[in-house]
This record gives sequence, structure tokens and C-alpha cells, in this order.
Amino acid sequence: MSSRHRYFQRALGLVYFHFGLLKFFEDLSPAEVLASETLHRLSWSLLEARSSLTFLGIVEVGLGVALFFDLFRKWTFYAFVAHMLGTFIPLFLLPEFAFKIAPFAPSFEGQYILKNLAILTAGWALLKPNIHQSRKDES
Repeated sequence: MSSRHRYFQRALGLVYFHFGLLKFFEDLSPAEVLASETLHRLSWSLLEARSSLTFLGIVEVGLGVALFFDLFRKWTFYAFVAHMLGTFIPLFLLPEFAFKIAPFAPSFEGQYILKNLAILTAGWALLKPNIHQSRKDES
């Protein structure tokens, strides 16, 4: 992996770490209501809002650390893709949160979700080519 790719991957890791960390503190995450309501509905009301945010925070912080330190490439890539795809679920499950007028006028929350297209594309371009490359190959 080139040093330029490594910098971009670390930046992606910092973004994940930061937004994951916010989920551990009430009323700090801009996606708090959206994420907790989505996970609450997906779990058939088994997960409470606080528990779901804690779980999501653990996943995002873990992904951030793995991205930053280039750990477990294959696992990190698949977890990243699964997480990113999961961020689009509210567009279908909670359209009342995601759109002012579906599907043409996204709300602020909807715009927050749609920006993940850029993150998904960037992450795919950075991570996919390297998931089978071992650390020894870099030397």
C-alpha cells in the first residue's frame, strides 16, 4: 500500500473513531435519533436506544482503530462494507426521517445518510485492492 493510500485510510479510521466515540455520550452524535430508532426497529423493539447506540459506537470505534492501524484487512473491509450498507437502511425503514418529499428532497438526516455514498466509494477504493495483500508483501 502506498503512503498516500495509508494516509487516506488513516483519515477514514479517524472519522470512524470520532463518530463512534460520540455515540457513547448522550446528545453528542448527530445521528443519535436516526441510528437508535433504526436499530430499535430492526431488532423488533428488543434493543433499547441507549444499548443500540453503545453497540454501534463499539463497532465504529473498532473499525476506526482497525482502519487507522491497518489491522485485519479482510475482516475490516467486510465489516466496513456491511456497516456502510447498513447506514442506508433508514432511507427505506424510516422515510419520514430521511426525506421531506421522498425521494427527491432529503431531510438533514437524509443528507447525512446520502453522504455515506462518498465514504463507501472512497473506502472501497482504498481497502478492496489490499484485502489479500499481506504485510510481508509491503517490505
